[in-house]
Amino acid sequence: MMKSFARCSAILLLAFLISSPVFAADTPLALVPYPKEVKQSTGEFTITSSTRIAIARAEDRTAAEMLAEEIELATGVKPRISSGRGGKGSIYLTRTSDRDLGAIDGKDKLGEEGYVLRVTPDRVVVAGPAAAGTFYGVQTLRQLIRPDAKRAKVPALTITDWPTMRWRGVQDDVSRGPIPKMDYIKKQIRTCAEYKLNMYSLYIEHVFDFDSVPLSAPKEAGFTAAQIKELVSYASKYHITLLPQQQAFGHLHHVLKNELYADLAERPHGHVLAPVDSRSYDLVKNMYAELVPLFPGPLFHIGADETFELGRGRTEELAKSQGLGKVYLEHLKKVTEIMKPYNKRLMFWGDIAMHYPELLSILPKDVIAAAWRYSPSESFDNMLKPYHDAGLDIFVAPGANNWNVIYPNFDSAFVNIRNFVRDGQKYKAMGMLNTTWDDDGEAIFGLTWPAVVFGAAASWQQGEANIDQFTAAYDWTFYRNTDPTFRDAILNLNKAHGLLKSVGLGAANDEYFWLDPFSERGARWVEKAQPIAREMRLAAEQALVSLYKHRSKAKLHAESIDPLIMAAYRLDLLGAKIQWVTEINHFYWDAFLNQSDRARVSRNVHEITATNARLEDLRDATTRVRGMYADAWKAENHPYWLDNVLVRYDNLALQYQQKILQMKSALAQYRDTGALPVPQDLGFYLRPEQPTRAGASR
Repeated sequence: MMKSFARCSAILLLAFLISSPVFAADTPLALVPYPKEVKQSTGEFTITSSTRIAIARAEDRTAAEMLAEEIELATGVKPRISSGRGGKGSIYLTRTSDRDLGAIDGKDKLGEEGYVLRVTPDRVVVAGPAAAGTFYGVQTLRQLIRPDAKRAKVPALTITDWPTMRWRGVQDDVSRGPIPKMDYIKKQIRTCAEYKLNMYSLYIEHVFDFDSVPLSAPKEAGFTAAQIKELVSYASKYHITLLPQQQAFGHLHHVLKNELYADLAERPHGHVLAPVDSRSYDLVKNMYAELVPLFPGPLFHIGADETFELGRGRTEELAKSQGLGKVYLEHLKKVTEIMKPYNKRLMFWGDIAMHYPELLSILPKDVIAAAWRYSPSESFDNMLKPYHDAGLDIFVAPGANNWNVIYPNFDSAFVNIRNFVRDGQKYKAMGMLNTTWDDDGEAIFGLTWPAVVFGAAASWQQGEANIDQFTAAYDWTFYRNTDPTFRDAILNLNKAHGLLKSVGLGAANDEYFWLDPFSERGARWVEKAQPIAREMRLAAEQALVSLYKHRSKAKLHAESIDPLIMAAYRLDLLGAKIQWVTEINHFYWDAFLNQSDRARVSRNVHEITATNARLEDLRDATTRVRGMYADAWKAENHPYWLDNVLVRYDNLALQYQQKILQMKSALAQYRDTGALPVPQDLGFYLRPEQPTRAGASR
C-alpha cells in the first residue's frame, strides 16, 4: 500500500493539483468522491462579485450557505443568497422536477441522493430529486471552484451522479478515553457531509447519562438527552442520520463494575451481561427506553461484539447444554423483542454470529449484521457470505486503523476500506460504517481524516476505489491546496509503519513510545529497531518542516494541521529514543570497559547526562510532546480522561529523570572508588559488538 499511496503519475498530478483556472475538456478532475458520469465541455463559468446563489426551496439554505462560504474562500467576496430561479450569471439550486431544466439524461438513476450539475459559461444549475441530492451536488460544485485573482472559475461540464450504497457512515468511539465536545462533533458532522457521508454513529458503552443507570456516565462529560436532540437536529441540516449504538451484551464493564449492577454480570465486575438473569433484560429495556426515542433514524445498533466471557461464568452450564452459539443468538433475539415497539431495524456486530451459520435462522430476518474486519485482506467473502446466504441484510465495517498507534496506519486502512467496501457492494450490502476506535484512549480524531474521506469515496463510488486517484486529489479536496504538500506530509508520517514492519516490529504502536528502553525487553526492541531509526526521523522531520513552512496553504480544515505536527514530533521522538538509547548504552559500556582512563570515563558519562546530553534530551522532548498532545486533545475533547494519558508522559519523563540521577550517582561512585556499576545494573543491556580498547579514540 505504501507504494500505492506514493505512486501518482505526472498526468494525474497535473490534472488534479494544478492551480491554473483553465480547464481542459479531456482531463480528469480533482473530486472526492469521483462522480459516476462526467461530460466536460469547453469554456467555463466565471464567478464575480455580482454572482448570486438562487434557491428554489428554503430547505436548500444550508447547501447555499456552504457554497457561499466556498466562494468567499476563493474570491474574498461572499455572494448573496436569494429565492427564485436565478437567471444568467447565477448559480441555481433546485430539483430535477423543475421544468426550467428541460430533459435530464439518466434521471431514473438518481434516487433521492443523486444529482445533476450543469455548468455553462452563462449559468450553473444543481438539481436533485430531493434536498439531499441538491446538497451533494453542491459539495461537488464546491470542489470545482478554482480561484482566479478576485474571481473564480468553474469548468463547463455536466455531471450526473448518485450513490452506490444507501448508507455511508463513520463511527466515532466516544467510550474509551476521549469524549468529544459538542462543537467538535458538529465539525465532524459538517466535514463528513462535505464528502457525501450520510450517517454518523456514536459508539456508546457507558457515556450516555441515563436516569435509569445514573452511575454509568461521567457527569463531567457524558451525553445528555438534550445534547443528543441538539446533535440530531444539527445533523439533519447536513442530511446526516445519527446512528445510536448502545452496547447491550458485552463491553459493559463500566456499568457492571459498580456494585449495584455487579450481580448482572456473567463474571463479577466483568464485561458481559448474563443472559440467564431476567434482570439483564430489564437493564437493557430501561436504557433503550431513554435512548432510542432520541434518535428518529430507522436503524439502531446494539453492539454485541467480543463477548469473550460468555459461557465462562453464570451461563457455563447453559452453554454446555445448548451450545455457546445458541445462547448468544437467543440473547440477540430477546433484545430484538425489546426493540420492537420502537419500529427500528436492529444492527449487531457480526464477529460472533458468523461462526454459527447453521443457527442464524434464530434471528429475525429484519436484523442487520455489521461485518467488521480491519486487516488489509484481499477478500472479505468469508465475512459476508454467511449472512448473505442466511438472507440477512449486511453492513460492512472497515477501520481507520487509528487505534493503539502514534499515527493512523494508512498502509492497512486504505486497502482494508477499499477491499471491504468493494466486496460489500458485491454482496449488496446496505451500507458502510467506517470505524474509528480509541482502544488505549490516546487516539486523536483529527489524524484520521484521510481514512474517513477515503471511506466516503469508496462507499459512494462503484466497485473498487482507486487509492492513487484519491491521494492525488486529497490536497485540493480536503485542504484546497494546489500542490501535494499535505499528501506528502501524510506519506512521510505514514512511513514509520512500513519501516518498523520491515524489521519485524509491526507498526508505530503507542506501546513502543511508552516502553522503558532501559529494561531488557526495551533493549531488545531498541536493538531491533536501530536500523530504521534514522529514516524514521528524517521522514518525520521532513513532514514537520513542510507543515510549519506551508501550513498557510491549508485554506480549508486548517485545524487538522496541529494534530499532524504533534504526531510528527511523537514519531521523531520515537526514532530519537532508538538512536539516543543506543548511543547511551555504547558510551557507558565504553566507559565501563576503560575505567582506568578517567578522562575517557568522564567524557562518556557527560555524553549520557549533562547539560544538553542524551538523557536530558529524552526527558525534555517527552515533556514538550506532552504539552502538544494535551493541546490536541483539548481542541477536540472534554478534559475528562486526559490525565490517564498524560500520566504516561509523566511516568516516561520520570524514568529518564531517575536515570539521570542514577548516572550522577554512578559518576560519584567512580570518583570515590574508581569503579563504575555494572552496565546491566543501570539498565544498559546493549553491549557493543566489539568493545573499544583503552586509549582508542571515539
